[in-house]
Amino acid sequence: MKIVSKLLLCALSLLVACNKLPQEEHIVINSLNIKPRSATIVVGGVVRLVATPDPLIEGLTYEWSSDDESIAIVNSNGVVQGIGVGKTNIVCQCSGLNAKVSITVVEPKPEPEPEPRTLESLLSESLIFSSRQLTYPGTVMQCFDFYDSSPNGWIYFSQCSADSATGSKWQVVLSRVRRGVYGDNTRSGERMFLRWFGHGTNICVEKATDGGEDFVWVNSNGTVAGADYSNNKTFCRLRYQPNTTFEHYTGENFYLDSYKDASGTKYTVQNLQVSIDFEHRRMLVTASYSGKRHCIIYDLDEVLALKEQSVTLKRTWGGEAGTNTERKSGTTTLNARVMDNLTPLGSFRITSNLNTGKYDKTYSCSFQGQAIYGDKIFWYEGQPLESVKGSGVNDNTRAYVEVFDYKGNRLAPRTRVAAVSDFDNLKRLLNLNDNLFSEAEGMQIKNGGKTLYLGITTHLAGATTGNRLSTILEYDYEL
Repeated sequence: MKIVSKLLLCALSLLVACNKLPQEEHIVINSLNIKPRSATIVVGGVVRLVATPDPLIEGLTYEWSSDDESIAIVNSNGVVQGIGVGKTNIVCQCSGLNAKVSITVVEPKPEPEPEPRTLESLLSESLIFSSRQLTYPGTVMQCFDFYDSSPNGWIYFSQCSADSATGSKWQVVLSRVRRGVYGDNTRSGERMFLRWFGHGTNICVEKATDGGEDFVWVNSNGTVAGADYSNNKTFCRLRYQPNTTFEHYTGENFYLDSYKDASGTKYTVQNLQVSIDFEHRRMLVTASYSGKRHCIIYDLDEVLALKEQSVTLKRTWGGEAGTNTERKSGTTTLNARVMDNLTPLGSFRITSNLNTGKYDKTYSCSFQGQAIYGDKIFWYEGQPLESVKGSGVNDNTRAYVEVFDYKGNRLAPRTRVAAVSDFDNLKRLLNLNDNLFSEAEGMQIKNGGKTLYLGITTHLAGATTGNRLSTILEYDYEL
């Protein structure tokens, strides 16, 4: 009983003691400020306001409000968001004091329109779609194609490899590399070899729909003409197979010896190059004969519907040091879709004006690429351009683009491509020195006919190996 009484007494004593504890002191601040004292934001933009009491006391509670919430609103943390154009006050209250700041809300400025990428534009970083060293060193790009423009998309290239002993350009190298990012010149990717196919001046890539590797269209069954393998009368559609070698031809074959124009006049042709517009199911075959370049347009589905026939080709090939074969003259027999009796959708001929010393006419530079899109034929020509330190610029070479209809009527003026000979920016952007070589190589039209891609191959003048870049330029282009 005594123990319980003592415990009760202690509890009562503690209760009395607690009642005598001093009450929490009332917090007093002398002034309240907000930083920043004013601000201008755009509609949809935000700014953070910070309340600063005097004296500085942590843990205070602030109440924020806007005089006009149609102009700006504010949350419990002092973050202001612009709602509409105008001017209002944001008010902060704490411990009986208040402060306010002026907020001006304006319309956002429109993003500046990017500079148009025209053929007259000098070389710039925004103009460079891709610039890579290819997987096979020592040779320059002849053409390129792609269907995936993402940074990780494959770009396919053709390169023409010359034999060091004879000089014969006896082998086409089909390379593919990831587009990568601008400035990444790491040599990477895959390649396959095509012996005695031709020059690989133009290629076309067809996306595989069966889950297998893509297809490449390229000329085939070349025959020796000087140091080049050209004058072919066939091209083929082959499955891209990395790390393989084919000789003469492979895959599906297409043969063209002659055609008739709209008047019924018959023309014999050779040195075939093919381009395809898969969207509109059009095929462009360019060919050369007797000082003219023939442009012949077909319905792609009509070409593919042709039945294969046996054809025999007269050719000369071999004898290069890297082939371990003697030079041979003979015949090659193969099955092919023969296009001779197929009526073209259109055709025209361009007369060569090479070596005239003037560049105001079509085909006054070497043919360097072609493309077809819808009812338009795209033509690319140019010569090597070289700058040698101490010798000035040997500028007898240009690069030009023209556009024609199926009858050869010019749809766009003959326009010089300024970036190909822009030495200052070529050296700066492609990390080249004062000895510089630049040449137009390859073209494609994409994005619904609105984007033109032009290739240039660059390397140090007189150099032979690891400094050759295959650069693709991207232009805004719409007729």
